[in-house]
Amino acid sequence: MDKVRIYSYKLMKIYRVSFNSPGELHLWLSGDPPVNEKIFLRQHSILGDESFAGADYDKALEYCLGGYGEHYGAVMELQRELEKYVPVKIYRRQRQKAFAGSHPNVPAFIAGSPKAMFKIERAEEKKFVNIYFNLACPLITPPGAIINRGAAALSLVRLLEGQGMGVNFKVFMAVYSRNEIFMFEITYKPPNEMLNVKKCCYPLCSREFVRRIIFRVMESVPFENPKWYPNYGEPLTDEQFRSIFDISDNDIVISSPWEMGVNGKDIFTDSEHLLRKLGLDEYVRVLRRAEENDSREWENCPRTDYCKAMSLRLWEEIYNKK
Repeated sequence: MDKVRIYSYKLMKIYRVSFNSPGELHLWLSGDPPVNEKIFLRQHSILGDESFAGADYDKALEYCLGGYGEHYGAVMELQRELEKYVPVKIYRRQRQKAFAGSHPNVPAFIAGSPKAMFKIERAEEKKFVNIYFNLACPLITPPGAIINRGAAALSLVRLLEGQGMGVNFKVFMAVYSRNEIFMFEITYKPPNEMLNVKKCCYPLCSREFVRRIIFRVMESVPFENPKWYPNYGEPLTDEQFRSIFDISDNDIVISSPWEMGVNGKDIFTDSEHLLRKLGLDEYVRVLRRAEENDSREWENCPRTDYCKAMSLRLWEEIYNKK
């Protein structure tokens, strides 16, 4: 399997599989890579029933190219509700009058003004951030928690983009069995592209992506340890993931809903917990619903009737450390 990079880390053997886009993943799986039958005696990716893995494998593979809509409406509704109170800003460079520029200023030319051209203001140096979204989570995780975590993560990406940052958004799953580690990663939004919520909704909010797609990738990895079957490994902790794969402290890692404090009951509370866990609550503060007797904290809030708000501080304070 030529997509697998195999190398050693201390006493562990790492099997790392990376894809640059969902299209690349779809193309590779469409070639029906051979199964490691010595380890995987039964293909859960293909034979797992709908109650466990969702739609059948062929449909799950099609979703890699688009069309997944089961939870898209719910995610968009949650995002709209959350972002009513989030100052998502899109910065556009302004035109300035100048002696020389890229576009003529016709009224100024007719009036005889020497500044008869427009130039576009110089863009500030763009900052970049990596966000790693961990797909691994316990089987008992409530569907609402998965959806809320996905909606909050996508809103975080929009916030960063609104501040002019380039976001490299990757989803991954890192698991181990005895002395072997499997790492799956795929880029869903490179820094030079704007967020496509519908495309990202599939891996973030579905069962199929892990239990059909990633399991099928694992079944073609040349593992040697027979204990990969039938449970397909145990997840690494955040600390293990950062250490083994050399993830910078400035990079953001979004873990399982349970680790993020997301329970699926309220998007505002879940977002607050997620930001606190990431250490971003100092910069983005989620304010809960104001009760009628909570007057002091909400005196200056424009929606004091039932205010839920987010106040955004300068993100640059985070990244000036880089």
